[in-house]
Amino acid sequence: MKSMTPLLNLTIPAVAWIAFNCSTLCAQPSKPAAGPPPAPVEVASVTEEEVLTSVTLIGTGEAWLETRIASEQSGPVSAMLFEEGDLVMKGQPLCEQDTTEIKLKIDAARAELGEADVLKKQAESDYGRQKRLFAIKGVSEKAYEDAKFKAEAARKRVNSLQASLGVLEEQLNKKRTRTPVSGVVVERHCLVGQWLGEGEAVATIVVPDPILFKVPVPEHIIASVKKGDTARITFDALPGKTFQGKIYAIVPRADDGSRTFPVRIEISNPDGLIKPGMLGRATIPTGERRKAVLVPKDALVLSSTGTAVYAVVDQQARLVRVKTGAEHGSLIEVEGDLAPGLEVVVRGNERLRPGQLLQIIKKNP
Repeated sequence: MKSMTPLLNLTIPAVAWIAFNCSTLCAQPSKPAAGPPPAPVEVASVTEEEVLTSVTLIGTGEAWLETRIASEQSGPVSAMLFEEGDLVMKGQPLCEQDTTEIKLKIDAARAELGEADVLKKQAESDYGRQKRLFAIKGVSEKAYEDAKFKAEAARKRVNSLQASLGVLEEQLNKKRTRTPVSGVVVERHCLVGQWLGEGEAVATIVVPDPILFKVPVPEHIIASVKKGDTARITFDALPGKTFQGKIYAIVPRADDGSRTFPVRIEISNPDGLIKPGMLGRATIPTGERRKAVLVPKDALVLSSTGTAVYAVVDQQARLVRVKTGAEHGSLIEVEGDLAPGLEVVVRGNERLRPGQLLQIIKKNP
């Protein structure tokens, strides 16, 4: 029988080595998994301020003035001098009517006036001569009086013909219809070759600047709306733009069905961005002052579950659900678990997650 001693000598040291190294490896602590780096963000403080109570109502843009330009003379249209959509200036001609007949009348009147003017000069010359002779008793008083009356009649005839010629020239001028205001043509009412009667419409023009915004105000708050108050207006067709306006008129007659009062707000519109008929929303102060918690509008995070903001708590993002209220410039009223002085994220909040570490790179005032 063979001895097992050599095998045992080889096996025992190997087992000891494995046991030692295993204990050494097991004693080393494991490294924690690395998390995402802090998210760079900009923040601003929650504020509490005294604000005016306001209400937001839907309304419609209106032209400051809409006027229908009518012809002052009758006759066939010979030329149209505008297109719909054109900007026209005060005094600019819009339409011309045929002037053949009136020009013939003017030529005849001028010829008659020329003849009368010659007769007037002749009568005045004769009167002057008769006057000198009468002074030296060279002619009878009857001859002197006859010459005087003829000269006077000749002067009156010239004046009458001049007035008649002036009327004809004014009629000629009115054959060209001009706009009494500067504005934009929104509709044409006649065509070349059409007979245009006196007083019939040529074009409709609107004055786009300033523009009015008409909004129906409920009767329970109309008493607190004041003429001259400032309002903020936005339009669905002009996203991202807010316009300032002043309450121009409060019509003191309610609609029988809705019990609302028409209120018109004047808005400066030099570039013509706001068009009559545009749908918009006006935020109108109602005169009552109160305290409200405000955050920048950029702090709002909108989702399918509602509106929230990310507050900064221990350098981490905490999601706070809020209910929004009236807007005040770049700020908006909110109701939620937010205290004045708390910082909220206004840039970089789109991809934040609750509990995420934050790196504040800028604090906005």
